[in-house]
Amino acid sequence: MKVFIETDLEGVSGIVSTEDQCLPGGRYYEEAKRLLTAEVNAAVEGLLEAGAQEIVVGDGHGPGGLYFPDLHPEAKAIIGRPTPMDCGLDPSYDALVLIGCHAMAGTFRGVLDHTQSSKTIVNYWLNGQRIGEIGTSAALAGRFGVPAILVTGDDAATKEAQDLLGDVEVVAVKKGLSRTAALCLSPPKARQLIREAAARALRRLGDFKPFVISPPYELKIEFLNSTRALRESMRSEKVERIDARTIVCRGDNLLKVLYLC
Repeated sequence: MKVFIETDLEGVSGIVSTEDQCLPGGRYYEEAKRLLTAEVNAAVEGLLEAGAQEIVVGDGHGPGGLYFPDLHPEAKAIIGRPTPMDCGLDPSYDALVLIGCHAMAGTFRGVLDHTQSSKTIVNYWLNGQRIGEIGTSAALAGRFGVPAILVTGDDAATKEAQDLLGDVEVVAVKKGLSRTAALCLSPPKARQLIREAAARALRRLGDFKPFVISPPYELKIEFLNSTRALRESMRSEKVERIDARTIVCRGDNLLKVLYLC
């Protein structure tokens, strides 16, 4: 079996600050990358235990979240920028695992909640459904028939995953108290639960269905300010500005629509 692990950083246990932990130059950025990589390695261990034969890790955090020297020896990683939005997913994979997820923008007590950009974007809607990064990742995998089987992050992110994907395995490694505070599991406990859930999820592979959104696609984005909406509306003739802060892109190729045509 072949498994793709997509990562983010904000949903890791112990991560509560964008400036200190999620951006290059932050006081604890390198430490945060090690925390993420250890959670990824826990998932790798569980997947191997359940019979995975090939595991590829896609670093989904903008400036990079993996500490590559610590990566599990049985995993491969896609390193560098730019990468496609689907990070190299294709129909050869049997399952998608999402590690370190955060909830969509505007989620109550979602730790570091945002959708693509915490500085510019207020909301995403895909075919009329409000959606975050968990949903877009699952949909990109779904177009190849690949199901998401495990999602880890804060409790708001795991609830979002279950609401969207149904009986997906989840591990809540922290409970949000505010956008920048959380009750966090110890790193060893978080890793233990992730390892167990990854093994359990892959053994249940037949229980999961791909998250499929049928074409044609319509992506609507509400920006924080009108200047960004104007700029994005000028990128392609397929992008329509429908009010001061909102644009719409339509098409039959999901990846291109998510890249704004």
